[in-house]
Amino acid sequence: MVVAQNAQDGQPDPVEAFREKAVTALDGLFESAKTANELHYAMALMAEYRGMAGSGWNTAEDAVNAYDAYKNLIESLEEDEPARMRVILGFYLHVAEAIGLYEVPERMMLTIEGKGNNYRPFQKLVKRHKKTGKAISPGANAVMKVLMGHAYNLGLHDLSDTFNEAFDSDLRNSIAHADYTLVRDGMRLRRRYGEDVREISWAELDTIIVKGLNFFGYMRDLIKLHIETYDPPRTIQAQLNEREPVTAWTIFYGPASGKFGVTTGATPPDGYNNPPARPMAEPQNSLAY
Repeated sequence: MVVAQNAQDGQPDPVEAFREKAVTALDGLFESAKTANELHYAMALMAEYRGMAGSGWNTAEDAVNAYDAYKNLIESLEEDEPARMRVILGFYLHVAEAIGLYEVPERMMLTIEGKGNNYRPFQKLVKRHKKTGKAISPGANAVMKVLMGHAYNLGLHDLSDTFNEAFDSDLRNSIAHADYTLVRDGMRLRRRYGEDVREISWAELDTIIVKGLNFFGYMRDLIKLHIETYDPPRTIQAQLNEREPVTAWTIFYGPASGKFGVTTGATPPDGYNNPPARPMAEPQNSLAY
């Protein structure tokens, strides 16, 4: 997304150091899950998998589309455009909260433990409103803490560090609650109902934001890379759980159709690689202004 800063005063570039750790740790996670159970690994690659959910309900897929939309918009704005930094902050918040995509590494870790095929891996984080009983979805801070702790407990310490470094919880909260100000020297986190305040210089803010945006990019690109290894399709002998017999499963990816999935039997579904009949309609802006 953003070119990393050059190392200064002989110190390693923090963005490049983070990239090396993150890419190595995430790829190692995916490969370990594949070795543990290839069927569950393939299912884990399907971000926010909900079985037969209808088209247009996958927020992880939409977050990937939004990533490109934000990136293109930011690149179209002049650096001295006042709204540019606000857009960048909105972009950062969006990728931090893209929990559907972060289900993928959690399901990979569950696969390593022999607990794969969990299509709602963060369900335990859901809380209920005391009066209405309505579900309260977990935020990015809670999800990253789970990922960090899970990786650490599995002995994946570099992966745990990656989740810890990916997003700054103070910054994320301040953006979400408009609890900050932008000044000549950088950003101030006001914390209007707290005693502590925090100042972030432009250089530090750049490093924080680039880490978060790039982390999402690493996840997106790595998932795509692993999915593309199933062109041509691959048939394996596997079982969904211990109660079912071992049988043939085919994992398939169609580059022309963009379809990726798993199916029982030794062949992929008919027409799995047929290109779409027509492009999906672009979402319409329903706002009145």
